[in-house]
Amino acid sequence: MAGLCQLIWWLNPLFVTGHKRKLEEDDMYKVLAEDSSERVGEELQWYWDKEVQKAKKEARTPHLTKAILLCYWKSYLALGFFTLIEETLTVIQPVFLGKIINYFEVFDPLDTAALNFAYCYAAALSVCTLILAITHHLYFYHVQRAGMKLRVAICHMIYRKALRLSNTALGKTTTGQIVNLLSNDVNKFDQVTIFLHFLWAGPLQAIAVTALLWIEIGPSCFAGMAILIILLPLQTCIGRLFSSLRSRTAALTDVRIRTMNEVITGMRIIKMYAWEKSFSELVSSIRRKEISMVLKSSYLRGLNLASFFVASKITVFMTFMTYVLLGNVISASRVFVAMSLYGAVRLTITLFFPAAVERASEKFLDLMFDSYIYSSINILSSLLSAVLGELPKDKGLMDVRGRIAYVSQQPWVFPGTVRSNILFGREYEREKYEKVLKVCALKKDMDLLEDGDLTVIGDRGATLSGGQKARVNLARAVYQDADIYLLDDPLSAVDAEVSRHLFEKCIYRALHQKVSILVTHQLQYLHAVNQILILKEGKMVGKGTYSEFLNSGIDFASLLKKNEEVEQSPIPGIPTMKSARNRTFSQSSVWSQDSLVQSQKDGTTEPLVTALPEESRSEGKINFKIYRKYFAAGANYFVIFILLLLNILAQVRYLMDDLLHVNCLNTTLNKMDIVLTKMLLHCIIKELDLCIYCDRFCLILGLTMATVLFGIVRSLLVFTVLVNAGQTLHNKMFQSLLKAPVLFFDRNPIGRILNRFSKDIGHLDDLLPLTILDFIQTLLQIFGVVAVAVAVIPWILIPLVPLCILFIFLRRYFLDTARDIKRLESTTRSPVFSHLSTSLQGLWTIRAFRAEQRFQKLFDAHQDLHSEAWFLFLTTSRWFAVRLDAICAIFVIVVAFGSLLLAKTLDAGQVGLALSYAITLMGMFQWGVRQSAEVENLMISVERVMEYTELEKEAPWESNKHPPAEWPSQGVIAFENVNFTYSLDGPLVLRHLSVLIKSKEKVGIVGRTGAGKSSLIAALFRLAEPKGRIWIDKYLTSELGLHDLRKKISIIPQEPVLFTGTMRKNLDPFNEYTDEELWNVLEEVQLKEAVEELPDKMETQLAESGSNFSVGQRQLVCLARAILKKNKILIIDEATANVDARTDELIQKTIREKFAQCTVLTIAHRLNTIIDSDKIMVLDAGRLKEYNEPYILLQEKESLFYKMVQQVGKAEAAALIETAKQVVLKEVVIKFVSLVLFFTS
Repeated sequence: MAGLCQLIWWLNPLFVTGHKRKLEEDDMYKVLAEDSSERVGEELQWYWDKEVQKAKKEARTPHLTKAILLCYWKSYLALGFFTLIEETLTVIQPVFLGKIINYFEVFDPLDTAALNFAYCYAAALSVCTLILAITHHLYFYHVQRAGMKLRVAICHMIYRKALRLSNTALGKTTTGQIVNLLSNDVNKFDQVTIFLHFLWAGPLQAIAVTALLWIEIGPSCFAGMAILIILLPLQTCIGRLFSSLRSRTAALTDVRIRTMNEVITGMRIIKMYAWEKSFSELVSSIRRKEISMVLKSSYLRGLNLASFFVASKITVFMTFMTYVLLGNVISASRVFVAMSLYGAVRLTITLFFPAAVERASEKFLDLMFDSYIYSSINILSSLLSAVLGELPKDKGLMDVRGRIAYVSQQPWVFPGTVRSNILFGREYEREKYEKVLKVCALKKDMDLLEDGDLTVIGDRGATLSGGQKARVNLARAVYQDADIYLLDDPLSAVDAEVSRHLFEKCIYRALHQKVSILVTHQLQYLHAVNQILILKEGKMVGKGTYSEFLNSGIDFASLLKKNEEVEQSPIPGIPTMKSARNRTFSQSSVWSQDSLVQSQKDGTTEPLVTALPEESRSEGKINFKIYRKYFAAGANYFVIFILLLLNILAQVRYLMDDLLHVNCLNTTLNKMDIVLTKMLLHCIIKELDLCIYCDRFCLILGLTMATVLFGIVRSLLVFTVLVNAGQTLHNKMFQSLLKAPVLFFDRNPIGRILNRFSKDIGHLDDLLPLTILDFIQTLLQIFGVVAVAVAVIPWILIPLVPLCILFIFLRRYFLDTARDIKRLESTTRSPVFSHLSTSLQGLWTIRAFRAEQRFQKLFDAHQDLHSEAWFLFLTTSRWFAVRLDAICAIFVIVVAFGSLLLAKTLDAGQVGLALSYAITLMGMFQWGVRQSAEVENLMISVERVMEYTELEKEAPWESNKHPPAEWPSQGVIAFENVNFTYSLDGPLVLRHLSVLIKSKEKVGIVGRTGAGKSSLIAALFRLAEPKGRIWIDKYLTSELGLHDLRKKISIIPQEPVLFTGTMRKNLDPFNEYTDEELWNVLEEVQLKEAVEELPDKMETQLAESGSNFSVGQRQLVCLARAILKKNKILIIDEATANVDARTDELIQKTIREKFAQCTVLTIAHRLNTIIDSDKIMVLDAGRLKEYNEPYILLQEKESLFYKMVQQVGKAEAAALIETAKQVVLKEVVIKFVSLVLFFTS
């Protein structure tokens, strides 16, 4: 009771605030300690661990259900007490109703004793009504809160499990699959707790009702109960069938979410390849299968709901036909008592009990992920994986002592500020932090960022270049002050100058007292290390010092450029590598050599959860336009009109049944008067009665069958229209997403976008159609009940009109707050998914830094924020419902006592109708109003989906101006005063760029990180619209359709992307090439052997993001794609940055052979890959600084390119200059031979 009193009052200030203005996150109340994610999660985890241990001893599979039961059975069992009270009162209430009607049947104005008893029965009926209102909402408050705790605990466990997934298990488990567990599957726990008590309450209530009906109408009750008992197994079977369909739907949803996750992650590549249509077809195909299952599930739900609404008609019809045919006379008290009792048991037997069976039989989760062995792995990275413990050892010993810091090959950053990414949970020490920025070459980058190191870098580090992300990763490791540093090729993503700076200042100096294992393809630095380990095909083929290898003649020597001038100590002042490793990072005197520069922003600590830009939220009530668009998406206006008409007809049929029952009752009562006056012979009366009953039997049977038919048809039609609406909106949203500019994906975290496709689409498929149908049926029943009640007893309007006015006002007041809370619930859900997605991407880094506990706390913090909104959503709904039921209870009391006060003017039938309708209205009215509010709340999901159907679009895929099929035939590219920015309010990343690239020219593009190299490619592909003009073979690119442009330019991207699907689909998504062509191209890139080893060759399904291939192999697949397209223009965006020297050599050789007649633009940090280019383009801060032949640029000692070459070391620089010289000589010889041949011919 105390809980209810609190529920009535403590939310009032929130509603006042919500009525005045839009609610914000700060307005929400902190989550209760006993509901916190960490507490409930760890509690259930303890029981799960016990269950796992017990199962291991008993040699069986552990069951999550058992752990849940052990954890929650005591607290949940106690809630059964409320169910017992509620169901008992529901059964007793019709008895008191019967006693009041009975008083009117034998009404005697002089019998004061009977009147006193009638007042007592009215008082008892009123008390029952009030207690029912209290216990019902106390029960629902507690079971929904229990459901919330269970869901939160399961989510905590899923994330905990995800952080501990083995490397092999990750091969088959996808991010989309785990996101779907958190977004859709676990939501069933919110509902399962509501109905479970009805598994025992339903049968008990049925027995009690049968007993009372036996007392009231004798054996005739079995006719009605038989109908309910027949419906019970039928609905139970439907419930089980529904759960089977649900599990199949969940599997398809997993696939769709996984695919969506890959599409969102790889959207930049998809756009560059112009593969949007291919992925549109893929997602549409999966969605069609999913929606087919959803539709079947919805039809089953429709049958369940229809049976609930028609069950009362069938049961009453069968009961009283049997009663009359057995020779009994109907009385008002018997009719209304029976109808009320059937009404009470119908709700439990036909709705709650099947729902309990449906929820209980549904399989929600499988926390045990399957294992999957990688088919091939990067050997060098695998060595580090083994040290990290990510790869299980087969045999032998491995002893790792000390704290490890790990820098991954593919840089990983999480949403937050640059500073929070570097600190990674450590305390902010300004002096130490500034030194880390300096040695990791990040100071200049911090100056360029608008908010310095407090710039929010977003999901996947969208605002940083590849090199900046690599240096942030390195800075994170250096700041940790670990004992062992595992550096997986951190130098490959940066230019030569920065690479040298990082090696000299960071790896060689700052970490000189640490154990450092550096995986690298930058061989120019090997002379400075203590030990070199050479691996080949997973085996160690050599170990020793630099000088030992040079003298050994081993394969290693062929990889290096021997030079007598190799410096043994190239960096003055660097301590020797043999110096003692006994000082900590913070005491290192190395730092004193570099002067300090202040951080961009001062601060002492980094908050636990970094505030990201808030997700947009609508304000105010849901616009009618949203409803109109939603229904129009499901069907045309004619079908919607038919649907509306069908619903009205179904309700009219329903009411005609009621009116006929009342008419039949009045006729029967009149017949009693005829019998009593003995004006007709007994046989005539019998004959007349039989005639009347036969006529009425046929009429009522016909109406009942019509009611059943209309009820089923309208349910199925409503579900068909609304599920189709969900399908249409999903397709529109996905199409809109595919046409959105790349900037949209850079600014919005994956979790935020996935939230729309998982939770919001889940609402459109699952909850919204059911809620709308329930609301429509309830609303029409309310109108019908009120119409009949007013027609029979006009004075009932007196309390009814103010009641309706009060309801409308209360609903409006409630929705002012409820809408904002629902929107907050939706937006606070997104960070949970984003955090999970980000964590899975950086799993190795998190585990290497032993940061699992901190990331678990971050996840719990995100969950607690969502729980604040969800808890308010539950409690505000109860706040509203308590008030509605209180008003309805007052209405019942007024009608009960009002009937007694007006006893002289009313007959038993009228009182029975008025009271039974008042009791029916009590539940129905407040349920209808609450369902209308729930519809509006769920329509927020429609609003959010529609928001994504109207995203800003990039230029059209096709335009009226189509270039010829053979375009571009020459491959001439001209930039004319091009300025480029990724957004209208963003800084210029290319400034006044004008350059001509001739046909078949090979152009190397260089510049320090952030100089605008990748932006130049983005401008060429029109990932954002550049200002100025870009021409390709005399066609202005801005006048072409994006697909016409992008399909004609091949690219080998910086980060190779493979998608889940077959190898064939990854090479040829549009089935444009034959098997022979595909095998030939795989052979050319030396992947044929690897693909042939796969179980189904080219038809083998790849793991998520192609993770069962090494980075080098994925890059070769991208090369194969480029060869297949046979375009005249090829872009290579640092394609060999993350591959070993042999793969690099293979790629370069293939490019020279296959693309000799093409224009090739190569962005590279390894200068040896572009030194033989026809031209070198040097960019700095978005401006073209130099553009000429390499050898000519190297002759100018002040040129930026010359300085960059000198940064790689003397030996390497000399080799590069020599190569450039040989290229010039070769060209001269070719020209000379050409001239000789020309003149001699």
